[in-house]
Amino acid sequence: MPTTEIPLYDLSLLFAAFSSALGTLFSWYAANAKVIFAIFILTAIIGEKTYQWMRRRDINLRSSFTSLVSGAGFLIAKTIFEKLLFVALAFGIYENFRLFDLPLGNPLVWIGVLFARDFIYYWVHRLEHTTRFLWASHLIHHSPRNIDMTSAVRIPWMEAMYKPWFSLWMPLIGFHPLAKIGLDVLVATLQQLHHTKAFPARPDGSYSLIGRIFVTPSTHRVHHGYNAEYIDKNFGAVFIFWDKLFGTYAPETVEVKFGVGEVDAVDTPADAFVGGYKRLWQNMREAGSPQRALAVAVGRP
Repeated sequence: MPTTEIPLYDLSLLFAAFSSALGTLFSWYAANAKVIFAIFILTAIIGEKTYQWMRRRDINLRSSFTSLVSGAGFLIAKTIFEKLLFVALAFGIYENFRLFDLPLGNPLVWIGVLFARDFIYYWVHRLEHTTRFLWASHLIHHSPRNIDMTSAVRIPWMEAMYKPWFSLWMPLIGFHPLAKIGLDVLVATLQQLHHTKAFPARPDGSYSLIGRIFVTPSTHRVHHGYNAEYIDKNFGAVFIFWDKLFGTYAPETVEVKFGVGEVDAVDTPADAFVGGYKRLWQNMREAGSPQRALAVAVGRP
């Protein structure tokens, strides 16, 4: 019986068309990612607050308001800083110094960059917890005494000043700056879903297959825990295996106590504006010498 063979040039044309379509899709997503994210965040917060109200649970509007003001401050600072410096710098690196041409139509490119991004995020996030100068900013995010969709958006405005520098490797290897925005928004969406109590941990502390690979609400609740056994654990944003590989993993085995303690508590928008920098500055002035002041700033919190 005769067989019909598909010419190789037809396959190559098909692959080229598929790649072109994916590239168009990813380009559209990158251009509209921020709008999509904003709609998702508003929907998630309103939905959660409505559910809490219907269940007669504590909505804690004061804490939610502080979180929303903090998130708005971050967006303003990020927008200004990106327009003044980061976008131009990223495009300059991409246009003049990129090492490779990474086609956006190839899913493997996105997967590879996602892995690399999460690996670097792990170490930057860990640095935020182990260096007091960065913790003075990051503690704002950890300050809510509960965890919900609004605590996810309590992002310090200071992060917009230092975190972009840690992502300049992306245009350097050849990942388009606009595609980076789309990937950042995708990860931020996943992180938004981590800030909830809706999915309790298993009684024995075990996890499903998904929980063995990816960060889940349970593993991220541990990260926000003020319990001694939970401090400085579970730093990953997407993948949890970095923590298992580098010894910072902990399962959720006891009830999580959220917050950062009374000394560093952030309860108002004014507190969220300064974070831990006021106390850090005081401690640096009390150190007695520039060398000791520097040691305070780069030392552990």
